[in-house]
Amino acid sequence: MIVRLKKMSLKPGLLSFLLLIILALDAQVRAQGEIGIQVGISNYQGDLPSYNIQNGLKAKLGLVVGLHAGYELSTRFQARGDLIYTRVSGDDLLAENEIARSRNLDFFSPILQLAGGVDWNIFGFSVDDGKAFTPYISGGAGIFYMNPMTTYEREKVALHALGTEGQYLSDYPDQKPYSLFQPSLQIGGGLKFLTGNQIILALEGMLSFTFTDYLDDVSTIYISYPELLDKAGPLTAALANRQGEYLNSEPVIVPTGTIRGNASTNDYFGTITFRASIPMDFGSGQFKVRHKSSKTIRCPKF
Repeated sequence: MIVRLKKMSLKPGLLSFLLLIILALDAQVRAQGEIGIQVGISNYQGDLPSYNIQNGLKAKLGLVVGLHAGYELSTRFQARGDLIYTRVSGDDLLAENEIARSRNLDFFSPILQLAGGVDWNIFGFSVDDGKAFTPYISGGAGIFYMNPMTTYEREKVALHALGTEGQYLSDYPDQKPYSLFQPSLQIGGGLKFLTGNQIILALEGMLSFTFTDYLDDVSTIYISYPELLDKAGPLTAALANRQGEYLNSEPVIVPTGTIRGNASTNDYFGTITFRASIPMDFGSGQFKVRHKSSKTIRCPKF
């Protein structure tokens, strides 16, 4: 009996899979990771201005706090995970021209983001191999929670439930409600440095590109004040168009369909953070802190 063997061909997807297996096997040998904390600042870019450079720089900056974990795939590549919290904001009063300022919209929103990705260590970086400094490029994906709000009559008001652009009116089926949970893509980079007592320090800049134009609750069109007042209530009508507050007049009535935001581009935000991490070993059934005065914590056996 003759057994014929078919010619095997390695497709790009299979090659990528095999490469990941090789990197994973290398990681099993090294079993090297890190756990740390990060702090920094954030800034949003969208339909509302978040900075002004007239008469000196004025910017809406949020505090960033977060946790970081890394896992060494090789000296060149490291898997990473990050959980960060920040607050982003924007305000038409920062606009450079009077027409934009008179729109008089503003917002702030918490951001809680969980993201994973990969660092490419350009020079190589490893606690074990003595590679103690490198610039790096990072990419990844995540999911975040947002909740755009504003202040009205000295009270914080969540905007999502109001439907300021007619999202809950049956007359406008194209104005769909947005979700408070959104995906994001990250790209950034920075510098890593290993100190003499084996603390990993990193200075990093990261951009998070979102798939929503409603981080600021502004995207498409106005619904006229009388229509919103009648169909959605006085609070929605008051916060959808705030030009009257700016002009110190009665509510300004603009026709339904008047442009309120720029729907052609999605919002995004950026962070600049400083990070301090402790190297960890995850091999041999132990978690070992890689420090001069290191202690070994054995995993409990069940």
